[in-house]
Amino acid sequence: MQIDIFRELTGILDSCEGVDPFSETNAAKNTFPRETTKRNSRLVPLIDIFSLKGFRCKYSIVDAATSLWQREHTIVWRDETESMARLRARLQCGNFYMLPSEKELKTYLGHLRENGLDGQIDWRGFIAEFKSFQEMFPEKLMWSLDYMASRCISIMEKLKRNFAGSELVEQKSTLRNVWKVRMSTLINQYTQFLQRNLGISTLEAQAVWVSLAAYIDQRICIYGKAVEQIQVTVSHTAQDGIWLCNHDAYIAARLREVVLPPCGPGLTPVEGTYSIHDLTVAGQIAQAYKFLIEYACDGGQNEAQLALNFAFADMQEETLIQRGIVSSNMAALLRSSRTQGHSIALNAMGERLAADGSKSLLTVVDQSVFQGIYEAVLNAYHQNGNDVAEAIRAGVSYGEVVTAQAHKENPKVSRWGRSMNRYWKRFYVVPAPKNKTPSERQIEKMLARIDRSPHKSNSTYQNYINEWEIFLKGIEKL
Repeated sequence: MQIDIFRELTGILDSCEGVDPFSETNAAKNTFPRETTKRNSRLVPLIDIFSLKGFRCKYSIVDAATSLWQREHTIVWRDETESMARLRARLQCGNFYMLPSEKELKTYLGHLRENGLDGQIDWRGFIAEFKSFQEMFPEKLMWSLDYMASRCISIMEKLKRNFAGSELVEQKSTLRNVWKVRMSTLINQYTQFLQRNLGISTLEAQAVWVSLAAYIDQRICIYGKAVEQIQVTVSHTAQDGIWLCNHDAYIAARLREVVLPPCGPGLTPVEGTYSIHDLTVAGQIAQAYKFLIEYACDGGQNEAQLALNFAFADMQEETLIQRGIVSSNMAALLRSSRTQGHSIALNAMGERLAADGSKSLLTVVDQSVFQGIYEAVLNAYHQNGNDVAEAIRAGVSYGEVVTAQAHKENPKVSRWGRSMNRYWKRFYVVPAPKNKTPSERQIEKMLARIDRSPHKSNSTYQNYINEWEIFLKGIEKL
C-alpha cells in the first residue's frame, strides 16, 4: 500500500509550540563527565521489549544500573577467553539471565557514581527497540508509541548535554534519520494491519496514518515540555544523579511516569480523525478478523461457521459503538468496512477450495449460506434488545435449514450433508467426559482459578456465551 502522506516525521520533533527539542538552546550543557566504563558504546540491545522493566512498570535506580551491567557483561566474544569463561561460570550456576550478584552490582554502582556515564548513544540498541514493535499488539499500541516518543525525547536531551557544535549537528541528524525511517515503518505496519484484515479503503487508511502520526506528534510535544524539569529532578538524586542524567532509558521512564497517557476514549489530536483509543479498538477487532481469515485459509471453518463467528465479532463491535467506547468517526469506519472484511475471508476460502479441487467437489463459496446465517444473527440481536444468546440460537436455527438446502442442491459437496448435520446436532450438547491427561487436568485447574472452563468441556453454544461474558467484563476496563 502506498500512502502519499509521508510527511517529515522530523516535523513532529520541531512543531511543538514554544518547544523545539532540536533547538540549539542549552546545547552546551556538558556539565557531567564523559569518562565511564569502556563498553558503553557497544551495548547489546534488549529483545523482549514488552517484558522490559520500565515499559509499563517502575524503573528503579537499581534496575537502571542492572541494565547497564547486563549489557556490558553479557557481551560474549568467542575468541576471548575471559569472556567465554564468564559465560560458562554463570551458566553452570544457573544464572541464565546473567544477573549481577549483590557484590558485583554494588561495585558497579560505585564505579558509576565515581565516573559517571558517557554521553554516547547506543544507536544499535535504539533501532532494536523499534524492531521489537514490528509485531505490535493492538492492546499495547498506546504504550508502545508513548515508549518510543519518550525514548526519542530522552535521547535528544542526552545529545544536548554531551555534544556541541558540528558534533551535535551530526548526532541530531542521526536521530532525525533513525526516527523518520523507523517511526514511518511502525505507522505503516499498523495501518496495513488494519487494511489487510478490516478491508478499509485507501482513503480510510490515509486517515488512520495521519491520526497515528498526530498522536505521536502530541506525545512528543508533551514529553519535550516536561524533560527539562525531569532532568533537574534526576540530577538531584543524591549520589546517583551524576550518572542517571546520562541514562536515557531512565529519563524516558521518569517522563512516562509523570506524563500519563490519555484515559478512556480520549481526545482526537487536532490533525487526526481518530483517537489512539479508537485505533486500539480497531486493532483488536482487526485481530479477531485476522483469526477468522486464517481459519478460512486453512479450511478450519466453512461458510456457516464463518458466518456465526463474524456475526459474533460484529455484535461485539456494535456493543462498543453503542456504549460510546469509540468515536462516531471510528464507528462509521468499522460499520462501513464490515462487508470488505467478510469478503477477505470468503475470498481466502474460495482460493483454498479452488486449490483443493476434487476434494471439496464444490470449489465456489456459497455466499447465500454465509450471508443468510450472518443476517439471521444480527437481525435477532437488534430485534431482541441486543440479546446475544437469542441471536446465536436464531443463527443456528436458520443455519440448519440453509445448509440442509445447500446439501440438497449439491449432495456430493463434502462440507455439507452429514458432517454439517452432526455439527448442528451437537451445537448445544456438552461433550461426554473422557479420561484426561495430567496436563489437561492441570490446565483445567488453572482455568478454574480465573472462572473459566476449557472449550472442550463445554458445548459450542456455551463457549459463545462464555466468550461474550468475558468480552463484557473486558470492556468495563476500557
